[in-house]
Amino acid sequence: MNKSAAIFKRIKENRLVAILAPKGTDECVKAYEVLNPLGITLEIVFRSEIAALGIKAVLDKYPDALILAGTVMTKRLAEDSISKGVAGIVSADYIPEVLEVCVSNDIMCVPGGLGDVGKQLVKKAKLYGCDFAELKEKYPYQWVYKLFPTVTATNSFFGIAKAWKGPYKDLTIFYTGGVSVNNLADIVKNDPDGVFCGSALARKIDNPQEMEKTAEEWLSIIYSKN
Repeated sequence: MNKSAAIFKRIKENRLVAILAPKGTDECVKAYEVLNPLGITLEIVFRSEIAALGIKAVLDKYPDALILAGTVMTKRLAEDSISKGVAGIVSADYIPEVLEVCVSNDIMCVPGGLGDVGKQLVKKAKLYGCDFAELKEKYPYQWVYKLFPTVTATNSFFGIAKAWKGPYKDLTIFYTGGVSVNNLADIVKNDPDGVFCGSALARKIDNPQEMEKTAEEWLSIIYSKN
């Protein structure tokens, strides 16, 4: 089982991703050490150059760690993240050159947005040299998309996920942007098989006990809906 298959299996089982925009590499290691035992996957996002160093710090200390690189918007960042050993790449949009790098390395690619679901799946299938059915069966970790944003100050978009799952049956959707403990139950009810991502899960990085408490609260909401 390659890294992407392994992280996808883990994410499908636990269904929570903690988003961390690190201020220092130590935060990445600390977040991983707190959240990993709870089954929560860590996504380190590229909002500064610290992200690359943080990814390296985690994988230097824990070579078998399964982590995601987030907000990967260029080919260079995708290549750099993959070379450091991440198990998956997450973007805020559908960026063909990022997807191409991921598929060429057989690494999970999770583009995002409110559209382009089919375009990115078609691209993946073409690059693998297969059709939709084969993509879904052979590379389930590529049969994914990120709904971004999920919730804004004035609108909720998670309802469109059901429409996507008509033509793209069993699509795994990552819900990102505006997801909080206050709306998590509604989003889970709308998609019991979804993956739910939040910065709140890693926000209290300076207080591991509080971070663990937040994580357990999110987990309790997910499990109560199953």
